Amino acid sequence: MSLAQAALIAVVVALAYLARRIGGDPGLERPIVLGPIVGLILGDLQTGIIVGGSLELVFIGASPIGGSVPPNVAIGAAIGTALAVGSGHGVQAALVAAIPAAVVGTFFELFAKTVCSFLVHRADRAAAEARGRSIMAVVWAGNAVHFLAYAIPTFLVLRFGESAIQSLLSGLNEHVQAALNTAAALLPAVGFAILLSVLYNKMLFPLFFVGFAVAAYTDFSVIGIAILATALVAVIMRRPSSSAAAPPPAPTAPPAPAEKDADSAPAPVTTRLV
Repeated sequence: MSLAQAALIAVVVALAYLARRIGGDPGLERPIVLGPIVGLILGDLQTGIIVGGSLELVFIGASPIGGSVPPNVAIGAAIGTALAVGSGHGVQAALVAAIPAAVVGTFFELFAKTVCSFLVHRADRAAAEARGRSIMAVVWAGNAVHFLAYAIPTFLVLRFGESAIQSLLSGLNEHVQAALNTAAALLPAVGFAILLSVLYNKMLFPLFFVGFAVAAYTDFSVIGIAILATALVAVIMRRPSSSAAAPPPAPTAPPAPAEKDADSAPAPVTTRLV
């Protein structure tokens, strides 16, 4: 891989992450997006699409929820796709490189977050003094730290570590390669399991099995199943909730006072003056 290609991929990875900090998380750092871009840069778009889709299934449950820091899917996807294209081993090479790279990339992200925690105090002081430009300077300094935390390790691995990983792949015997291919087939199921553990719903969970059964035992394509699922979700969302409060009963008029009978009325009291 040339110096320009490694630098361009590193910049693309860092900018894809910055889009999440600036543009409301458009998902540009996902493997299904970065894989084709890296493949296009290296001149093999088809492999980039295949590897990106495969890695997306592996990392489909990796999402930064709250303060959690999942595996760095952006660095893992870029390195995995680049090595898959360069070595010619496809998804097998991507798995060898992507998962360890994603785990190691997490430490760089944690380092960037630690540095930014010190910058927050500068922003607080600038806000107390109503210095808007200083606040923006601190914000963009934090973005620059995160940019470097993504770009530098990606560039170093692609520029200097590719030959070592390719030598490792070339030295694997056929049994190890078969095991890696089996892992490549199993890891998407693990990714879906992680995702389902977050999205578990007692009422909707049987529908997942319905979808898998339709995909396995019919000729429906993925698009057809997606259309059926969308229609089913629309029907479920339009149904009235059983837990909704029942409408209050209509107010009833108070009972009219019963008319007094003249015979039952008490006799008037009379007094006599003596």
